[in-house]
Amino acid sequence: MKNFTLMLTTFLFTILFHSGTHPLFRMQNNDILKVVLPQNSSPEADALDVKFYFIDIEVNDSTTHVSGSTTVHLEVLSPLKGQIILDMGNNLYVDSVLLNGQQADHVHQDDQLFIYTAYPVSDGNMMAIQVFYSGSVRNRSSFAGIYNEMDRKWDKRVTWTLSEPFSSRIWFPCKQDLTDKADSVYVFITTDKNLKAGSNGLLTAERLLPGDKIRYEWKSRYPVAFYLISFAVSDYRDYSFYTGYGDNGDSLLVQNFIYDNDLYLETNRSRINITSDLIRLFSDLFGPYPFRKEKYGHCIVPSGGGMEHQTMTTLEDFSFTLVTHELAHQWFGNYVTCATWQDIWINEGFASYSEYLGYEYLISREDADRWMDNAHVIVKFRNDGSVYVPENAARSENRIFDYRLTYKKGAAIVHMIRHEINNDDLFFEILQDFLNMHRHSSATGLDFKNLLEQKSGKDFTDFFNHWYFGEGYPVVSLQWQQHNDTLYINARQSTTSSTPLFRIPIDFRITAGGKDTVVTVRQNENNVRWAIHIPGTVTGLQADPDKWLLADFYYENDSLVSFLPGKGQHQHSFNVDIVERPKIADNIIFPEKQYNLFPFRFVKD
Repeated sequence: MKNFTLMLTTFLFTILFHSGTHPLFRMQNNDILKVVLPQNSSPEADALDVKFYFIDIEVNDSTTHVSGSTTVHLEVLSPLKGQIILDMGNNLYVDSVLLNGQQADHVHQDDQLFIYTAYPVSDGNMMAIQVFYSGSVRNRSSFAGIYNEMDRKWDKRVTWTLSEPFSSRIWFPCKQDLTDKADSVYVFITTDKNLKAGSNGLLTAERLLPGDKIRYEWKSRYPVAFYLISFAVSDYRDYSFYTGYGDNGDSLLVQNFIYDNDLYLETNRSRINITSDLIRLFSDLFGPYPFRKEKYGHCIVPSGGGMEHQTMTTLEDFSFTLVTHELAHQWFGNYVTCATWQDIWINEGFASYSEYLGYEYLISREDADRWMDNAHVIVKFRNDGSVYVPENAARSENRIFDYRLTYKKGAAIVHMIRHEINNDDLFFEILQDFLNMHRHSSATGLDFKNLLEQKSGKDFTDFFNHWYFGEGYPVVSLQWQQHNDTLYINARQSTTSSTPLFRIPIDFRITAGGKDTVVTVRQNENNVRWAIHIPGTVTGLQADPDKWLLADFYYENDSLVSFLPGKGQHQHSFNVDIVERPKIADNIIFPEKQYNLFPFRFVKD
């Protein structure tokens, strides 16, 4: 999810108020790790496996009112003792409940619907619960679940849903459990016949009904998390096309419900069409588009950002980073979903990093570097907070979607993992293997760490302790001088948090003899010296020239007094041949550029 208004509000909020961290990995004596497992399940929830949602409701473009029924098909995994519990908001009025076609007693309170069975139910049984209901949302808030607003620029009123993380229950009864995806979902939307309704999957029918009504019947047969089910209703036009992707000549429907306005299409056509290039790019990098038997699409809504509803994103406009981010979620977030909201990095960190990849592969490395520079500036505005959401904040929407930590720092550490791997073929192979391993399911940050270690042969324990569960970043003071044919580099690391040392690989671009040589060394101590035998006169040195690291580097050449290691400082020596560094060519395809200006203004092209 990328909602610019929400992100700005959240970011400013965290400047003033910040809750303490409670990392999953707690450091003890800097070496011993204690695992603290989150508690997200209940016996009632674990006893049921959601198989299918059939949502059949009536809505319009003028209110948030919803009425109709939702049928939930469940498999009983362990014996039930007389009740079934679904999540259902108190804003909805329950008219009646059918259990396997028969009237069932029920109680609706505390945002839950309790359905009572007349007899115990053994495991292995299938149950169908149909709930007839109606209701609306009166108060507009950032996490209201269902919205109705006027897009004043285009004079269009829209009703749409955005349920992440806890608001699906606001408009349909469900089981809000990230680890229990429904195998399939039907969303039937009845509305005024002059309107269109977009949703998940394929539009299988448009049926005219009495009273100048029309029913749009959307069906998706892919597993889906509860919060990714959606609809949007407005005076839409269907602008659709097919795009090819992959090496097998496959094509995919790209279906866009845009405002029914000739100027809107004329203004946005080229931006919408960029979706094709992004689908091909991510299919190459991450593996084939996960929902290729159905579609990918967009519904335009005045949301201030976007939400990655499975197969049909809702979004404010077609700016490059917004389209890129939400499309990437179809892999990271939808195909593989975070197993807990504490591990929202699985969704947002990788989708945010995909913005960088979009710039790198489709526009230019310069634009990608500018994006990462901006991300680092935002992260460094404060020193506290971990990417992993602490246990005591796991129910806080503002903390889960912290723009600085979840999005920008989350992307920065994916970038640093890529640098640690130091092999793009292997890096993207790991991403594809991770997605294949957890396809149509859920995963945690530690699941990714385990595969990362298995595929790379490296130990990432320190990395995750420092960057994922830990706080802050390193600050490195550098001194360098050449003596005869040896370049000496002193590095003294301090940190902005309680982490005593970030063990980081540092690239140095050394200019000597008119050529550039890049040397990579690892700082495993706070105070270290490297002695590099290098021919020619060194005329320049730059740390982290390609902007891999979330770190600050300071050069203190004037204060260098001695060429000998100081107290507590170790010297490492090695030889380097001067190698001319190849220039990274810019591959400019689209002239469009977009930058977020930190910290209080977000500029969209």
